[in-house]
Amino acid sequence: MGNHDDIGQRPATRSLPRRRLGTMGRRRFVTTLAGAGFGSMAALLTPDDVRAAGRDEVPLVYGRGSDSEPLTTTVPADWFADLRAAFDAHERHDLLSRHGIVGSAVVPGEFGGRNAALAVDVTYDEATGSVPERIGDVAVEVNHVEAADTTEKSRTYDASFDDDRVPGSVECGSKHAAATLCPAMYDDGAPFFATSNHLYGDDDEQHRGEPFYVKGRTGWRKVGKVGRGYALDDFVRIDPVNDALPTSAIHGVSPSAVMGQFTRAGLAHLKARRSKLQKVAAVSGYSSGRIQTVDGMTCAYGTVCKHGQLKWGSRSSFTDGDSGSVSFHPDLQRPDDGVLVASLNNARTWWPVEDYIWGTAAYRITADHGVTFSPPTVGSR
Repeated sequence: MGNHDDIGQRPATRSLPRRRLGTMGRRRFVTTLAGAGFGSMAALLTPDDVRAAGRDEVPLVYGRGSDSEPLTTTVPADWFADLRAAFDAHERHDLLSRHGIVGSAVVPGEFGGRNAALAVDVTYDEATGSVPERIGDVAVEVNHVEAADTTEKSRTYDASFDDDRVPGSVECGSKHAAATLCPAMYDDGAPFFATSNHLYGDDDEQHRGEPFYVKGRTGWRKVGKVGRGYALDDFVRIDPVNDALPTSAIHGVSPSAVMGQFTRAGLAHLKARRSKLQKVAAVSGYSSGRIQTVDGMTCAYGTVCKHGQLKWGSRSSFTDGDSGSVSFHPDLQRPDDGVLVASLNNARTWWPVEDYIWGTAAYRITADHGVTFSPPTVGSR
């Protein structure tokens, strides 16, 4: 990263040779789309996706479904170019290297409304002077935060279940603390349990083999043991035991089936639509709220700086014991069939002015570790 003259410039999306796309070889097709500004998304698109877009539209991969198949839609070309400029500015401009800046994120623009911007978190007023007002064409907004936490009184929520198929959103825990269970995650098709890593703390394999429990209708039950913790992305992998089966479902909502996860661009698309994410947590239960920023970086809490953070909803909807729940939204193309995961929920704001829940986005976990919320087949849930 660093200062470059072209950082944050809003490029015009090149017109695509739609008539010739169907006759191109795959390599040339991907190269053509990458050159037109689609980046890594180019490898996931097909000629039919491009042809489905209108004259002033472009295709967008908003999620990954069963077997990680790309899920596509179309968006306005000018909105997409604006979003690309903001992501580029955020990735290439090293804002966190400036003293007093503890976080940054992209605020996607809205369809027919405000343009995309960068949001920067600072810990004291003097740091504001080191923050540029714009990076290229992208405006920069400043928020003041405090680097300290508070606690909130827990509430009771009934998220019990009956059998060996364990859904997400139920209460889970170690010997010493409680959290909320994620829906099933997959590593090369094999399901495993997961929740926030700070349930155990530390990184890598320090807690390997420690027991993991969930609370069903008849009480607490051992369903797994710690495989590995990931402090940077704040999730822990739990290997199932005692015939317990992690399930691609979220307890307490309908539809409950988890069909996959959103991409970074898909989250920006939801923000542009002013769509609300949802969550079901073991303590506070159900809530919903709008996305505030995507692709965030924060150093405001914990011992490491975290990347790929999603900020959404309200801190009043999140309390102790909710960590490990996921934010989700119905699939854009098949909303009655199931939902896609947006992020893990790991923390909430504790300072004045700002008000949101945040955690690592699903796309970031997949990019870093190769695991996913996308089930190998729909029938495997």
